[in-house]
Amino acid sequence: MQVHFIGIGEVNMCNLAIALRKKGEKVTGSDAVFDESLNAIMQEQGLEYNETGWSSDKINDRLDAVILGASIKKDNPELAKAQELGLRIFSCPEFLYEQSKYKTRVVVAGSKQKTTIASMILHVLEYNDVEVDYALSVQNGLQLTEENDFIVIEGIDHPSSVIDNTPQFQKHRPNIALLSDIEFEDGSFYTDFETYAKQYSIFVDSIVKGGSITYNDEDIEVRKLVESSENPIRKFPYITPEYQEVDGEVFLETPDGEMPLEISGETNLRNMAGAKWICQQMGVDEVEFYEAMATFT
Repeated sequence: MQVHFIGIGEVNMCNLAIALRKKGEKVTGSDAVFDESLNAIMQEQGLEYNETGWSSDKINDRLDAVILGASIKKDNPELAKAQELGLRIFSCPEFLYEQSKYKTRVVVAGSKQKTTIASMILHVLEYNDVEVDYALSVQNGLQLTEENDFIVIEGIDHPSSVIDNTPQFQKHRPNIALLSDIEFEDGSFYTDFETYAKQYSIFVDSIVKGGSITYNDEDIEVRKLVESSENPIRKFPYITPEYQEVDGEVFLETPDGEMPLEISGETNLRNMAGAKWICQQMGVDEVEFYEAMATFT
């Protein structure tokens, strides 16, 4: 394939471009500004991009797909040219779905805690030698292979692109999902809490029928939203586990006795409880999970 990225300087766009390049696709890209560290990564990976700025000359009818970054404006000349030529235009999460639709998609969503929980899950899987793909919103945060059955995705609630305001996490159609918290902030992409919470309701309804949602039972809005969903999925609530704190050390109550942890605080311990449910659905048993989490910082 020949794929052009409009806005390749965005971290998720760069990650996807690198992943496609590693799969042998021909990838080009452009952006108004390039972060120095991102610039170095793109050069190292052999990505093709010219000087900064936009040019409609970069868009032609030989392209199989154009990927549009979330921050690109409607009057972008490259976008206009792609629309004029009738090219296939995807948002980043939309194209990621196309690349992962035959995998089991594990999507971790929530306003504040999704990154921590996704990190816990990936730490446990790596510790137990479980190979999975992943998509996180950090540099080098995407691995996309042909052979791995699972992909762990950090679900983002921001709009997909200027021509598609669907929240990004609604594009993934998860088989297994986790919802940690819903916390509205003024000045976000959404006008009020009701509109914001509605996006999470749609996310829960987007889970593949027969799939599952693991959810924070201590967040009132999360519990209300999940329990009211009529989507025929399994629902697994989680809460803060029993623990003790002695001389600054945290000890988790487990079936095999107290286990010391490197993490502390109710929020992190509750996040761990959610991560355990997800890892168990991915084939890691409770003993293996706790052994791995003892080394998580």
